[in-house]
Amino acid sequence: MDEWFPFLTNLLPSWMTSTTLVISNAQWVGLLLVVTTIYIVKQIFRFYLRKSLERIVARYKVNNGAQITNKLIPPCSLMLFAGLWILLIRPLMLPPAVLSICIRLGTIAFTVSAVMATNQLVNLLASYFEQLARQSENKFDDILVPLIKKSVKFFVIAVGIIFIGDSLTINMKNVLAGLGIGGIAFALAAKDTISNLFGSLTVLIDRPFQIGDWVTIGADVEGVVEEVGLRSTRIRTFYNSLITVPNGQLTNVHIDNYGRRRYRRFTTHVGVEYSTAPEKIEEFCQAIRDIVLAHPHTRKDFYHIYFNKFNNSSLDILIYIFWEVPSWPKELEERHRFLIDVLKAGREIGVSFAFPTRTLHLANSELPPMEKSTL
Repeated sequence: MDEWFPFLTNLLPSWMTSTTLVISNAQWVGLLLVVTTIYIVKQIFRFYLRKSLERIVARYKVNNGAQITNKLIPPCSLMLFAGLWILLIRPLMLPPAVLSICIRLGTIAFTVSAVMATNQLVNLLASYFEQLARQSENKFDDILVPLIKKSVKFFVIAVGIIFIGDSLTINMKNVLAGLGIGGIAFALAAKDTISNLFGSLTVLIDRPFQIGDWVTIGADVEGVVEEVGLRSTRIRTFYNSLITVPNGQLTNVHIDNYGRRRYRRFTTHVGVEYSTAPEKIEEFCQAIRDIVLAHPHTRKDFYHIYFNKFNNSSLDILIYIFWEVPSWPKELEERHRFLIDVLKAGREIGVSFAFPTRTLHLANSELPPMEKSTL
């Protein structure tokens, strides 16, 4: 290029060889052509990239695929623009200082756009795998996918910072060495962060709970696990508030996981009237036992249905059973179904259910006659 560029310079009009703002007019024209060419290529690239992503999203039915696609295309286009800029700017024979600035800006733009594009690509893949995780019975995937997603994003951003620092002529080796020298201070300052990271690994390996489990953590936190991140776990309470628990605390407190229960206990009393015959009570108890044995979601090997107590206003029958259901809503549904069957059985047998009553007995005694007063 050094050999034939002066030859081309001699063929240009005089106004193009004059200098404006450090570089010649010919080089300004070259820059304009480079930008125009890159813009045209970028628009063509955007068109085909959008079509390809839309086909992929439609084929795999990715949730929020259209929204993520709209966020993925701009950084990909900027990355292409920056890459072509770095390649096409060199033949213009710009002054070394100007060329260095242009390449450095292009490298920074390329790195930033690559980080943004990679993060959006991770979002797209994570959305697809989260969709698969929700369809699977193994809820461990519901924790694993978000953790991998956040870890990859953190790694990509860290690599991007290193490349940007290198583009700005910052000696990253010295920076890392400085971190090594101040490692003790850094460790003391970041001990909570490191503790939370190890806590997230503990959750991942030991699996004390899964997404959707009803848990109590320590003495104060109770609710449903909504999200497990690198730093913290989010619990949705039954007041619909959101509690954020640092993962580091999860290794030092007891966790009571109600979601891991195989059976859910249900205890209640059914009160019948005192006028009910003992034979009717026995028949009613046996009918309830039959309902328990016929119900598809009750524990068949352990239950108690017995006349249990003389109450103030009723003869109480104890119902002590266990549900084999996966969730609280399902338990409520089966409890409703069971109690309706108990009511029907009582009506068929002729048992009357009691409610609080009070009987007053008045003694029939004669009152002494009132004396008449005279004036």
